[in-house]
Amino acid sequence: MKKNISVLLFLFCISCNPTPKNDGALDRQTGSEIDNLFAPFNKMDSPGYAIGILKDTSILYEKGYGSANLDYHLPVNIRTAFDIASVSKQFTAAGIALLIMHDSLNLNDPVENYLPELAKYPDTIRIKHLIYNTSGIIDYFRLPRAHDKSWLDFYYFDNDEAIRTSLKPDTLAFHPGDQWDYSNVNYMLLTKIIERVTGEPFPAFMERRLFRPLKMDHTLVNDDITTVIPNRATPYNPRNSEYVRAYRQEGISVRDTGTWMQHHRNAPHFGGSGIVSTIVDLLKWERNFFTKDFGGENFYTLMHRTEKFNHDRDNQAFGLYFGTFRDKTFVAWEGGTSGISSQIIRFPDDKIAIIVLSNMGSGEASQKANELAAILMDHSCF
Repeated sequence: MKKNISVLLFLFCISCNPTPKNDGALDRQTGSEIDNLFAPFNKMDSPGYAIGILKDTSILYEKGYGSANLDYHLPVNIRTAFDIASVSKQFTAAGIALLIMHDSLNLNDPVENYLPELAKYPDTIRIKHLIYNTSGIIDYFRLPRAHDKSWLDFYYFDNDEAIRTSLKPDTLAFHPGDQWDYSNVNYMLLTKIIERVTGEPFPAFMERRLFRPLKMDHTLVNDDITTVIPNRATPYNPRNSEYVRAYRQEGISVRDTGTWMQHHRNAPHFGGSGIVSTIVDLLKWERNFFTKDFGGENFYTLMHRTEKFNHDRDNQAFGLYFGTFRDKTFVAWEGGTSGISSQIIRFPDDKIAIIVLSNMGSGEASQKANELAAILMDHSCF
């Protein structure tokens, strides 16, 4: 059970039913159903979750469950900092959107204009091919690493090594635009383009042009594994046969006994991942899609822009994708890596946003976000 030092959330008895007041609260029954969803993890001997739910500009619910650190039994709260994994992609894409808005580049620009090393390919790769994961560049982790090392992120590697590996083949996997192929290196290359255009490191650019204006004071690009990040959640994987076997295959000695395995990310790559944030900050990010205070209509339109290519994956946007849940349109992206699971899903027509962050590799944040959406729909919160 949580100790008294845990952050408490007070639920006001304001209903989500027709004509809600939108003053930042759910009715007691809805709140109880949400708590019950996370109850199995709401204990100090389990990694946990932080969630945030936004309705237009009002926070309906924000709460932490479980432990951010099992060594010290520190509770998860809304200010716990999580690695958000591939949810980072929408922020990298936002950096590109800002440069497009200021006429610093164009989606149709050949990437070789900024990264001459890509001129070796006979096919022209354009910025849009990177954004929409249709470049044909093979992702680094599908290629052998030098000296027979592993790409698992408890081994050190950075963007430069990953990009160098992906660009080693002299041919592309396919003509740009012909297939959709999810690739982290596409977004690593986008960070290089931002750096070449602006003349500043990608983390500094993001801090100056995006995080600071949005007052996302506890969000950063973690490009240095030695950085001290206050309130950071420790990632964990279940100590089951699958994870034990995976560690041992890498020559890492682990015990069979115990419930959880602590996992440390020692690879400071970014662009496709690498951002650390909190529920408090991500609610600010989502709120801006409803208010459009930062970037205005142009930024909103770019972030949600889709493109037609020679494949059928036409639901992709700027580090986001469109889908439907119970016949309602959403835009979302999920992230997952060892010890981490994250999801942001937004229903633009209903102005509802749901954020789920977990320090469990088995956290299934996407599934939890869908379950939260179902609870809200069942209680007429949409």
